[in-house]
Amino acid sequence: MPNSRRKYEEEFNKHAVRLSCSNERSFKATAEIPGINDMLHRRQNQYRPDGGKTKKANNEQETPNISAELVKNIFIEEMNKKAKQIGMTNSNFIEPAGFPSTIEHTMSTRDMVKMIIHASGYKVLAGIWHKKSYKFKIEGNNPREITIKTTVTLPIIENDYYIFGGKTGEIWGTNEIDGYHMVLITNAPDDGRFVVALRGASTAKERCNDLKTSLDNAKLLLNNPNETVDDIASDSVSVCLMPLPNPFSSGQYEIPLIYSKNADKPGHPASVTKVMTAITALDYMTNLDKTIVIQDSDITFGMGNYFNVGDIITFRDALYSMMLPSSNTCATAVARTAGETIYQKIKE
Repeated sequence: MPNSRRKYEEEFNKHAVRLSCSNERSFKATAEIPGINDMLHRRQNQYRPDGGKTKKANNEQETPNISAELVKNIFIEEMNKKAKQIGMTNSNFIEPAGFPSTIEHTMSTRDMVKMIIHASGYKVLAGIWHKKSYKFKIEGNNPREITIKTTVTLPIIENDYYIFGGKTGEIWGTNEIDGYHMVLITNAPDDGRFVVALRGASTAKERCNDLKTSLDNAKLLLNNPNETVDDIASDSVSVCLMPLPNPFSSGQYEIPLIYSKNADKPGHPASVTKVMTAITALDYMTNLDKTIVIQDSDITFGMGNYFNVGDIITFRDALYSMMLPSSNTCATAVARTAGETIYQKIKE
């Protein structure tokens, strides 16, 4: 192993700090949000947007008639707590799908890298985000079978790197939060893996080219930290090595970056947000076969809009739909469903 590579490995491990924050403590923290219990009490008897008329699947447990807005907000609080637990210091989540949103919804690329390293410890996600397509059945009033495809298609990069997983994010036409973003895990020299996060490209082509340049720069800098490397046009990028196996799947850590630009500059991450939504939900929803009935409040325009009110899918199908075609509706439905679980725990 080259000395520079060993240096990064040793520095990575030296700064690792594990946390022993259990779900029970996390639930307690949620319950201690100022005014949360009063708000829960006041709104406990409010009905969902469907008026409680949506028929549940046989294996779906009854949930109280609480507002979708309330449980989504509880879930977003949990997303922000989760981010702090894993050391994401320049992130703020106000929405689970990443769109529609505002400039207050932010992540830095250093935080994105931390999030992806943490997410790689979830076997479910590791099995999803490298898939090119997924077929599943939608039940309900309009039963059908659909095949969804990934938005991570990068032939320029895949000529030189193997992609273990990734997630895109992009918004255009808003001016204020426009941009093209992506997180990837690829192979690296000496059987290692690169973790790269890029934010703020002006086009999809620029995003792809800058990701390739950033990975190539990291490869050069591993062999010679004083190597002269190429600049990128995108607003921000962070590249690091992820030790194998990942020792930081449940703790807080700082990481040495091999190549970076504006690593700590916060900006809108668009659908990269869905990775945080997925890992937060997986902390509270362990049954991948749990059914989710799409409600009117779940329907969110934008990416992956394949669903109608009354559609019944599994949690597994929703995760695939979030991670491959980046379904905004599924991200909102997952946040609501996991929020109901958190609500129930708070009330116990």
